Amino acid sequence: MSIVPACPLLGIDIGGTKIGLCVGTADGRVIDSELIATDHGESPESILRACRERLLAMLARSAGTGALPGAVGASCPGPLDYANGKFIDPPNMPRWHGFAIRDWLAANFACASAFMNDANASALAEWKWGAARGVQTAIYLTMSTGMGAGLIIDGGLYEGPLGLAGEIGRIRLRDDGPVGFAKRGSAEGFLSGPGMSQLAEQEALICVQRGEQSRLRATLEAGGRVTAQELCEAAASGDSAALRVTDRLATELGRLCTILTDILNPDVIVLGTIGSAHPDLFIPGAMRHMLEEGVAAAARHVRLLPSGLLQRGDQSALAIAARLVD
Repeated sequence: MSIVPACPLLGIDIGGTKIGLCVGTADGRVIDSELIATDHGESPESILRACRERLLAMLARSAGTGALPGAVGASCPGPLDYANGKFIDPPNMPRWHGFAIRDWLAANFACASAFMNDANASALAEWKWGAARGVQTAIYLTMSTGMGAGLIIDGGLYEGPLGLAGEIGRIRLRDDGPVGFAKRGSAEGFLSGPGMSQLAEQEALICVQRGEQSRLRATLEAGGRVTAQELCEAAASGDSAALRVTDRLATELGRLCTILTDILNPDVIVLGTIGSAHPDLFIPGAMRHMLEEGVAAAARHVRLLPSGLLQRGDQSALAIAARLVD
């Protein structure tokens, strides 16, 4: 039987596609969790009001009526204005621009609360409980709706003076390519889910014009969108067009990892979401590029690994809350 602590922690993992809610412990154990879709037609206040109600119901179900949370952590898409406790301009969530998340947490929970960039929160969780456990320097790459990095440097989370360290999505990897942050060829363009979809649909159009059969082409001709998930599933099944896309993405991931490795000399780089779900499509090609292009000793030293967390989103939010009670 699972033992529930007297004051469990609450976590909110805010994303462009879904919001995760959880009750858990300071050692990263998830007791209960739920997912809700991110409704882009609703205001942040309306969405979070529903989140609070569900969290309190989960808390009562897990720990009994009248139970009080020990702390609340909110993992948020960046970039964030830490000084004023607000979202800045997450590209996939326009209604959240400028939203005062710190004030909302303080007004709605009678316990300690904190928010953090989701990439930083995931890096912290991986370092405490996942694939980066026990190392001194690590990088976590989101590879999700957006593309960012969380940095563990010399045994601690590094956020920078403005909390903006790790905003790597704007780095231009090529002069041209899929668009992210209004930049062609950016890291966000190549290595986020929406960016991968752009590249996959371009390849599907090539298949149409060549007369080449492909699952990507079939989806496009049926009027659908080629999602990152479908791209990776097609590549894993041996679809030649899909493999051309994922091979290119692996090279661009390697290019980004080479830059980061040459600068920071990490022990490990952890891939989140898409990279974690399909490591065989991305890690070999990325490592090959790193070994060819990077500082040889640093490239040989670093390990490129999928996330080691079974419930990464929930555990990332719990890592924020756990800092408040450690």
